[in-house]
Amino acid sequence: MRSSARLVAGLLVLSIMIAAIVGGGYLLARQTGSVEESGFPRLEYYVTDLAGALTQDDLYYISAICHEVDRNTSCEMAVLVVDTTYPHDIDYYALRTFQYNGIGRSGHDNGVLVVVATEDRAWRIEVGYGLEGVLTDVRVNRLAEEYLVPNMTAGFYGDGLFELTYALGEILILEFEGGRSGGPAFPIVGAPFTWGEWAIIAAVFIIVVIVTKGAALRPFIWALALLAGGKRGGFGGGRSGGGGASGRG
Repeated sequence: MRSSARLVAGLLVLSIMIAAIVGGGYLLARQTGSVEESGFPRLEYYVTDLAGALTQDDLYYISAICHEVDRNTSCEMAVLVVDTTYPHDIDYYALRTFQYNGIGRSGHDNGVLVVVATEDRAWRIEVGYGLEGVLTDVRVNRLAEEYLVPNMTAGFYGDGLFELTYALGEILILEFEGGRSGGPAFPIVGAPFTWGEWAIIAAVFIIVVIVTKGAALRPFIWALALLAGGKRGGFGGGRSGGGGASGRG
């Protein structure tokens, strides 16, 4: 009996240690993201902040809008904040990042990428082929000038991006007439894993619960998910030909 109790206690202590390490790493990854060898970032979430300009609340609420649009329309919106796009201008940087990540569903090309460069005071809204009839260049430029630019000028990047993505999302939900099938790129807001990864996590968690006789070792979920590796982003392979708008704030 004592040996079993000690084993359970040891597992609990170990889980807490793993949770502290993994939790810190996870939050750091959410904030900093990663840049691939191509020079363009691999987007693993709806919102990627490489400049540290957004709060955790900003990340959550903007991601929630993108998730809701994805769930209701199959359109994929992504937001990227960087310090600078140097040595590229923001138009080329946004286009290549869009193409590199394949934002939007394959065959529908219904993706939108919003890029803000804080040091450059520049912004770009890249629109996929399939949305150019709904989000025209004139329309997205007007939305950016109305919602994003005033907030950028005041240094309120989170507010500006929230208001802009809300306006874009509302248009897509009301006006997009393309295919609406398929699950969201990231099924659960704030925990961007695919359905297959969640199935593995759930199975492991059940086993852990049984072994520990009901002790809910939730930190192991994050540990196992991060150790699993592979591509966690779920964007569908959409294309863009340079439609959209850009400017300075």
